[in-house]
Amino acid sequence: MRLVYVTVALLVMLIAAAAFILAGGPFASNASKETADAPELRSDRLPGEIFIRRHMVNADETLKTNLKPRIAANRDVAQGEEALSESIGLWLQYAVEKDDKGLFEQNVGVLRARFLKEDGWISWKVGTSSETVATNALIDDLRIADALYKAGSRWGKPAYTALADTISGSVAQNMVTDGRFSDFYDHTSAWKSHILTLSYLHVSAFKAMYERGKLSEPVYRSTVDFLKNLPTRDAWFPFSYDFDKGTYLYNDEINWIDQLYIVYHRAQAGIPSNEVWSLLKEQFNKYDVLYGRYHAQSKMPAVDFESPAAYGLAILSAVELGDREFAQSLYYRMLRFQILNPANEWYGGFVFDDETHIFDNLVPLLAERKMYDEGLIR
Repeated sequence: MRLVYVTVALLVMLIAAAAFILAGGPFASNASKETADAPELRSDRLPGEIFIRRHMVNADETLKTNLKPRIAANRDVAQGEEALSESIGLWLQYAVEKDDKGLFEQNVGVLRARFLKEDGWISWKVGTSSETVATNALIDDLRIADALYKAGSRWGKPAYTALADTISGSVAQNMVTDGRFSDFYDHTSAWKSHILTLSYLHVSAFKAMYERGKLSEPVYRSTVDFLKNLPTRDAWFPFSYDFDKGTYLYNDEINWIDQLYIVYHRAQAGIPSNEVWSLLKEQFNKYDVLYGRYHAQSKMPAVDFESPAAYGLAILSAVELGDREFAQSLYYRMLRFQILNPANEWYGGFVFDDETHIFDNLVPLLAERKMYDEGLIR
Protein backbone atom coordinates (compact mmCIF):
# COMPACT_ATOMS: atom_id res chain seq x y z
CA MET A 1 0.00 0.00 0.00
CA ARG A 2 2.84 2.37 0.86
CA LEU A 3 4.36 1.73 -2.57
CA VAL A 4 1.07 2.75 -4.18
CA TYR A 5 1.09 6.06 -2.29
CA VAL A 6 4.66 6.76 -3.36
CA THR A 7 3.83 5.94 -6.97
CA VAL A 8 0.80 8.25 -6.92
CA ALA A 9 2.86 11.03 -5.38
CA LEU A 10 5.47 10.70 -8.09
CA LEU A 11 2.79 10.84 -10.77
CA VAL A 12 1.35 14.00 -9.25
CA MET A 13 4.79 15.59 -9.23
CA LEU A 14 5.37 14.67 -12.87
CA ILE A 15 1.99 16.04 -13.90
CA ALA A 16 2.69 19.30 -12.04
CA ALA A 17 6.08 19.60 -13.73
CA ALA A 18 4.51 19.03 -17.14
CA ALA A 19 1.87 21.65 -16.41
CA PHE A 20 4.59 24.10 -15.43
CA ILE A 21 6.36 23.59 -18.74
CA LEU A 22 3.18 23.87 -20.76
CA ALA A 23 2.27 27.05 -18.91
CA GLY A 24 5.51 28.59 -20.09
CA GLY A 25 7.78 28.36 -17.08
CA PRO A 26 11.07 30.25 -17.15
CA PHE A 27 12.98 27.19 -18.31
CA ALA A 28 10.37 25.69 -20.62
CA SER A 29 11.21 24.87 -24.22
CA ASN A 30 10.31 27.43 -26.87
CA ALA A 31 8.12 24.88 -28.63
CA SER A 32 5.78 24.78 -25.63
CA LYS A 33 5.05 28.52 -25.64
CA GLU A 34 1.77 29.94 -26.87
CA THR A 35 1.80 32.22 -29.89
CA ALA A 36 0.62 34.97 -27.51
CA ASP A 37 4.20 35.07 -26.22
CA ALA A 38 5.52 36.22 -29.62
CA PRO A 39 7.63 37.91 -30.91
CA GLU A 40 11.03 36.29 -30.36
CA LEU A 41 10.13 33.24 -28.35
CA ARG A 42 12.65 32.69 -25.57
CA SER A 43 13.20 29.96 -23.00
CA ASP A 44 14.43 32.20 -20.18
CA ARG A 45 11.33 34.22 -19.40
CA LEU A 46 10.44 34.89 -15.81
CA PRO A 47 6.84 34.18 -14.76
CA GLY A 48 6.12 37.92 -14.54
CA GLU A 49 7.17 38.46 -18.13
CA ILE A 50 5.00 35.56 -19.26
CA PHE A 51 1.98 37.08 -17.49
CA ILE A 52 2.54 40.52 -19.02
CA ARG A 53 2.96 39.16 -22.54
CA ARG A 54 -0.15 36.99 -22.25
CA HIS A 55 -2.54 39.34 -20.50
CA MET A 56 -1.33 42.95 -20.43
CA VAL A 57 -0.55 43.73 -24.09
CA ASN A 58 -3.02 45.61 -26.28
CA ALA A 59 -3.59 44.92 -29.97
CA ASP A 60 -1.32 47.87 -30.86
CA GLU A 61 1.43 46.36 -28.63
CA THR A 62 1.13 49.02 -25.93
CA LEU A 63 0.81 47.80 -22.34
CA LYS A 64 -2.65 48.11 -20.86
CA THR A 65 -2.89 49.78 -17.47
CA ASN A 66 -5.40 47.36 -15.95
CA LEU A 67 -6.09 43.71 -16.56
CA LYS A 68 -9.81 44.36 -16.98
CA PRO A 69 -11.35 46.95 -19.32
CA ARG A 70 -12.29 50.19 -17.60
CA ILE A 71 -13.46 53.63 -18.59
CA ALA A 72 -11.68 56.35 -16.64
CA ALA A 73 -14.01 58.89 -15.08
CA ASN A 74 -11.10 61.32 -14.81
CA ARG A 75 -9.04 62.04 -17.95
CA ASP A 76 -6.03 62.63 -15.67
CA VAL A 77 -6.08 58.97 -14.68
CA ALA A 78 -5.17 56.09 -17.00
CA GLN A 79 -7.29 52.95 -16.73
CA GLY A 80 -8.21 49.84 -18.63
CA GLU A 81 -6.58 49.56 -22.04
CA GLU A 82 -5.06 53.03 -21.91
CA ALA A 83 -1.26 52.84 -21.91
CA LEU A 84 1.24 54.88 -19.91
CA SER A 85 4.64 56.21 -20.90
CA GLU A 86 5.63 54.99 -17.42
CA SER A 87 4.85 51.43 -18.51
CA ILE A 88 6.79 51.48 -21.76
CA GLY A 89 9.75 53.04 -19.93
CA LEU A 90 9.80 50.25 -17.35
CA TRP A 91 9.36 47.64 -20.10
CA LEU A 92 12.33 49.09 -22.01
CA GLN A 93 14.38 49.09 -18.80
CA TYR A 94 13.55 45.43 -18.30
CA ALA A 95 14.51 44.56 -21.88
CA VAL A 96 17.92 46.18 -21.40
CA GLU A 97 18.44 44.49 -18.03
CA LYS A 98 17.52 41.15 -19.58
CA ASP A 99 19.64 41.81 -22.68
CA ASP A 100 16.59 41.12 -24.85
CA LYS A 101 17.25 42.94 -28.12
CA GLY A 102 14.02 41.78 -29.74
CA LEU A 103 11.76 43.00 -26.96
CA PHE A 104 13.58 46.31 -26.86
CA GLU A 105 13.43 46.89 -30.63
CA GLN A 106 9.73 46.03 -30.71
CA ASN A 107 8.93 48.58 -28.03
CA VAL A 108 11.06 51.31 -29.56
CA GLY A 109 8.71 50.89 -32.49
CA VAL A 110 5.71 51.23 -30.16
CA LEU A 111 7.28 54.32 -28.61
CA ARG A 112 7.74 55.97 -31.99
CA ALA A 113 4.30 55.01 -33.29
CA ARG A 114 2.16 55.79 -30.23
CA PHE A 115 3.89 58.12 -27.78
CA LEU A 116 6.58 60.22 -29.43
CA LYS A 117 6.50 63.53 -31.28
CA GLU A 118 9.27 64.41 -33.72
CA ASP A 119 10.80 66.93 -31.31
CA GLY A 120 11.24 64.26 -28.59
CA TRP A 121 8.18 65.12 -26.50
CA ILE A 122 6.35 62.03 -25.14
CA SER A 123 2.64 61.75 -24.26
CA TRP A 124 2.20 60.50 -20.71
CA LYS A 125 -0.67 58.26 -21.84
CA VAL A 126 -2.28 57.02 -25.03
CA GLY A 127 -5.47 55.11 -25.62
CA THR A 128 -8.75 54.85 -27.43
CA SER A 129 -10.00 58.26 -26.30
CA SER A 130 -10.30 60.91 -29.01
CA GLU A 131 -8.92 63.48 -26.59
CA THR A 132 -5.29 64.32 -27.21
CA VAL A 133 -3.03 64.33 -24.17
CA ALA A 134 -1.12 67.61 -24.06
CA THR A 135 1.34 66.86 -21.25
CA ASN A 136 4.27 64.57 -20.60
CA ALA A 137 5.84 63.33 -17.35
CA LEU A 138 9.45 64.07 -16.47
CA ILE A 139 10.27 60.75 -14.82
CA ASP A 140 8.87 58.74 -17.73
CA ASP A 141 10.86 60.70 -20.32
CA LEU A 142 14.03 60.32 -18.27
CA ARG A 143 13.47 56.59 -17.78
CA ILE A 144 12.94 56.06 -21.52
CA ALA A 145 15.98 58.15 -22.45
CA ASP A 146 18.13 56.30 -19.92
CA ALA A 147 17.06 52.91 -21.30
CA LEU A 148 17.82 54.06 -24.84
CA TYR A 149 21.26 55.33 -23.85
CA LYS A 150 22.05 52.02 -22.14
CA ALA A 151 20.78 50.00 -25.11
CA GLY A 152 22.74 52.11 -27.60
CA SER A 153 25.93 51.58 -25.64
CA ARG A 154 25.41 47.88 -24.86
CA TRP A 155 24.40 46.78 -28.33
CA GLY A 156 26.29 49.31 -30.45
CA LYS A 157 23.09 50.89 -31.84
CA PRO A 158 23.66 54.57 -32.69
CA ALA A 159 19.97 54.94 -33.59
CA TYR A 160 18.98 54.33 -29.96
CA THR A 161 21.51 56.87 -28.73
CA ALA A 162 20.28 59.42 -31.28
CA LEU A 163 16.68 58.90 -30.18
CA ALA A 164 17.71 59.32 -26.55
CA ASP A 165 19.46 62.56 -27.51
CA THR A 166 16.27 63.85 -29.12
CA ILE A 167 14.21 63.05 -26.02
CA SER A 168 16.86 64.52 -23.72
CA GLY A 169 16.98 67.67 -25.82
CA SER A 170 13.24 68.10 -25.44
CA VAL A 171 13.47 67.62 -21.68
CA ALA A 172 16.35 70.10 -21.33
CA GLN A 173 14.65 72.69 -23.51
CA ASN A 174 11.12 72.47 -22.15
CA MET A 175 11.39 71.30 -18.56
CA VAL A 176 14.23 73.26 -16.99
CA THR A 177 13.79 76.69 -15.40
CA ASP A 178 16.65 78.42 -13.62
CA GLY A 179 18.51 75.14 -13.40
CA ARG A 180 15.56 73.19 -11.91
CA PHE A 181 13.39 70.54 -13.52
CA SER A 182 9.59 70.62 -13.71
CA ASP A 183 7.13 67.76 -13.41
CA PHE A 184 5.62 68.19 -16.86
CA TYR A 185 5.42 70.35 -19.96
CA ASP A 186 2.17 71.17 -21.76
CA HIS A 187 2.98 70.87 -25.44
CA THR A 188 -0.14 72.76 -26.55
CA SER A 189 0.17 75.81 -24.31
CA ALA A 190 3.98 75.70 -23.94
CA TRP A 191 3.53 75.84 -20.15
CA LYS A 192 5.67 74.01 -17.64
CA SER A 193 4.84 73.06 -14.07
CA HIS A 194 6.38 75.01 -11.20
CA ILE A 195 6.29 71.86 -9.04
CA LEU A 196 8.94 69.15 -8.94
CA THR A 197 7.97 65.75 -7.54
CA LEU A 198 11.17 64.63 -5.86
CA SER A 199 10.83 60.98 -6.82
CA TYR A 200 11.20 62.11 -10.45
CA LEU A 201 14.91 62.98 -10.07
CA HIS A 202 16.42 60.16 -12.11
CA VAL A 203 20.15 60.60 -11.57
CA SER A 204 21.23 57.86 -13.98
CA ALA A 205 19.43 59.65 -16.81
CA PHE A 206 20.84 63.03 -15.81
CA LYS A 207 24.35 61.60 -15.89
CA ALA A 208 23.84 60.16 -19.38
CA MET A 209 22.38 63.47 -20.59
CA TYR A 210 25.33 65.36 -19.19
CA GLU A 211 27.86 63.00 -20.75
CA ARG A 212 26.12 63.40 -24.12
CA GLY A 213 26.18 67.19 -23.84
CA LYS A 214 22.41 67.44 -23.49
CA LEU A 215 22.60 68.85 -19.97
CA SER A 216 25.00 71.57 -18.92
CA GLU A 217 27.45 70.86 -16.13
CA PRO A 218 25.98 73.54 -13.80
CA VAL A 219 22.47 72.09 -14.18
CA TYR A 220 23.71 68.52 -13.71
CA ARG A 221 25.81 69.36 -10.65
CA SER A 222 23.11 71.49 -9.04
CA THR A 223 20.50 68.76 -9.59
CA VAL A 224 22.66 66.10 -7.95
CA ASP A 225 23.43 68.49 -5.07
CA PHE A 226 19.72 69.27 -4.71
CA LEU A 227 18.94 65.55 -4.42
CA LYS A 228 21.87 65.00 -2.05
CA ASN A 229 20.78 67.78 0.30
CA LEU A 230 17.11 66.88 0.58
CA PRO A 231 15.85 67.49 4.12
CA THR A 232 13.73 65.07 6.12
CA ARG A 233 10.90 65.58 8.58
CA ASP A 234 9.86 62.86 11.00
CA ALA A 235 12.46 60.72 9.19
CA TRP A 236 10.67 61.07 5.80
CA PHE A 237 11.72 62.83 2.63
CA PRO A 238 9.42 65.58 1.32
CA PHE A 239 7.10 64.73 -1.55
CA SER A 240 7.71 67.74 -3.80
CA TYR A 241 9.26 71.18 -4.14
CA ASP A 242 7.47 74.39 -5.16
CA PHE A 243 9.80 76.65 -7.13
CA ASP A 244 7.57 79.72 -6.89
CA LYS A 245 7.39 79.51 -3.10
CA GLY A 246 10.79 77.93 -2.52
CA THR A 247 9.25 75.39 -0.15
CA TYR A 248 9.05 71.61 0.27
CA LEU A 249 5.75 69.79 0.58
CA TYR A 250 5.50 66.97 3.13
CA ASN A 251 2.59 64.55 3.18
CA ASP A 252 0.84 63.50 6.39
CA GLU A 253 0.36 60.02 4.93
CA ILE A 254 3.42 58.46 3.37
CA ASN A 255 3.43 56.27 0.29
CA TRP A 256 6.49 54.03 0.31
CA ILE A 257 6.77 54.14 -3.48
CA ASP A 258 7.46 57.89 -3.40
CA GLN A 259 10.06 57.47 -0.67
CA LEU A 260 11.73 54.49 -2.29
CA TYR A 261 12.16 56.14 -5.66
CA ILE A 262 14.11 58.89 -3.88
CA VAL A 263 16.17 56.32 -1.97
CA TYR A 264 16.86 54.38 -5.19
CA HIS A 265 17.85 57.41 -7.25
CA ARG A 266 20.10 58.68 -4.48
CA ALA A 267 21.72 55.25 -4.20
CA GLN A 268 22.45 55.32 -7.94
CA ALA A 269 24.42 58.52 -7.31
CA GLY A 270 26.25 56.98 -4.35
CA ILE A 271 24.20 58.99 -1.86
CA PRO A 272 22.99 57.07 1.21
CA SER A 273 19.56 57.65 2.76
CA ASN A 274 20.33 56.30 6.20
CA GLU A 275 17.38 57.78 8.07
CA VAL A 276 14.68 56.61 5.66
CA TRP A 277 16.34 53.25 4.97
CA SER A 278 16.72 52.51 8.68
CA LEU A 279 13.06 53.33 9.18
CA LEU A 280 12.05 50.98 6.35
CA LYS A 281 14.07 48.12 7.81
CA GLU A 282 12.72 48.83 11.27
CA GLN A 283 9.13 48.72 9.99
CA PHE A 284 9.72 45.53 8.01
CA ASN A 285 11.39 43.80 10.94
CA LYS A 286 8.63 44.95 13.29
CA TYR A 287 5.69 43.74 11.21
CA ASP A 288 7.39 41.19 8.90
CA VAL A 289 5.65 43.10 6.11
CA LEU A 290 5.96 46.46 4.40
CA TYR A 291 2.56 48.14 4.33
CA GLY A 292 1.71 50.46 1.45
CA ARG A 293 1.21 53.66 3.45
CA TYR A 294 2.19 54.96 6.87
CA HIS A 295 1.23 57.91 9.06
CA ALA A 296 4.13 60.34 8.93
CA GLN A 297 4.30 61.27 12.61
CA SER A 298 3.31 58.06 14.37
CA LYS A 299 5.08 55.76 11.86
CA MET A 300 2.07 53.44 12.15
CA PRO A 301 0.60 51.72 9.08
CA ALA A 302 -2.22 53.73 7.51
CA VAL A 303 -3.51 50.79 5.44
CA ASP A 304 -3.58 47.02 5.79
CA PHE A 305 -2.47 46.20 2.26
CA GLU A 306 0.98 45.53 0.81
CA SER A 307 2.20 46.75 -2.56
CA PRO A 308 4.16 44.47 -4.92
CA ALA A 309 5.61 47.59 -6.55
CA ALA A 310 6.80 48.90 -3.18
CA TYR A 311 8.54 45.59 -2.53
CA GLY A 312 10.09 45.77 -5.99
CA LEU A 313 11.47 49.25 -5.40
CA ALA A 314 12.72 48.26 -1.96
CA ILE A 315 14.56 45.31 -3.52
CA LEU A 316 16.13 47.50 -6.21
CA SER A 317 17.19 49.97 -3.53
CA ALA A 318 18.62 47.23 -1.32
CA VAL A 319 20.67 45.82 -4.19
CA GLU A 320 21.95 49.28 -5.10
CA LEU A 321 22.87 49.92 -1.46
CA GLY A 322 24.62 46.55 -1.15
CA ASP A 323 22.11 45.33 1.44
CA ARG A 324 21.93 41.89 -0.17
CA GLU A 325 20.50 39.83 2.69
CA PHE A 326 17.69 42.33 3.19
CA ALA A 327 17.00 42.28 -0.56
CA GLN A 328 16.43 38.53 -0.30
CA SER A 329 14.07 38.92 2.66
CA LEU A 330 12.02 41.47 0.73
CA TYR A 331 12.02 39.27 -2.37
CA TYR A 332 10.63 36.20 -0.61
CA ARG A 333 7.91 38.31 0.98
CA MET A 334 7.02 39.78 -2.42
CA LEU A 335 6.69 36.31 -3.94
CA ARG A 336 3.78 35.55 -1.61
CA PHE A 337 1.62 37.82 -3.76
CA GLN A 338 2.61 36.39 -7.12
CA ILE A 339 0.56 33.59 -8.66
CA LEU A 340 3.07 30.80 -9.30
CA ASN A 341 0.71 27.90 -9.89
CA PRO A 342 1.20 27.04 -13.60
CA ALA A 343 -2.37 25.80 -13.81
CA ASN A 344 -3.76 29.19 -12.81
CA GLU A 345 -5.00 31.45 -15.62
CA TRP A 346 -3.05 34.37 -14.14
CA TYR A 347 0.23 32.50 -13.73
CA GLY A 348 3.10 34.94 -13.13
CA GLY A 349 0.90 37.91 -12.26
CA PHE A 350 0.28 39.87 -9.09
CA VAL A 351 -3.46 39.52 -9.46
CA PHE A 352 -6.03 40.16 -6.72
CA ASP A 353 -9.72 39.41 -7.31
CA ASP A 354 -8.99 38.95 -11.03
CA GLU A 355 -7.56 42.47 -11.33
CA THR A 356 -4.14 44.07 -11.37
CA HIS A 357 -2.27 47.23 -12.39
CA ILE A 358 0.65 47.05 -14.81
CA PHE A 359 2.93 48.94 -12.38
CA ASP A 360 2.48 46.19 -9.78
CA ASN A 361 3.84 43.70 -12.30
CA LEU A 362 6.58 45.63 -14.10
CA VAL A 363 8.44 46.84 -11.00
CA PRO A 364 8.54 43.40 -9.31
CA LEU A 365 9.68 41.92 -12.64
CA LEU A 366 12.55 44.43 -12.83
CA ALA A 367 13.49 43.62 -9.24
CA GLU A 368 13.49 39.88 -9.86
CA ARG A 369 15.60 40.29 -13.01
CA LYS A 370 18.08 42.35 -10.98
CA MET A 371 18.21 39.69 -8.27
CA TYR A 372 19.12 37.06 -10.87
CA ASP A 373 21.74 39.30 -12.46
CA GLU A 374 23.34 39.93 -9.07
CA GLY A 375 23.41 36.22 -8.23
CA LEU A 376 21.05 36.67 -5.27
CA ILE A 377 18.61 34.05 -6.56
CA ARG A 378 18.91 31.17 -9.02
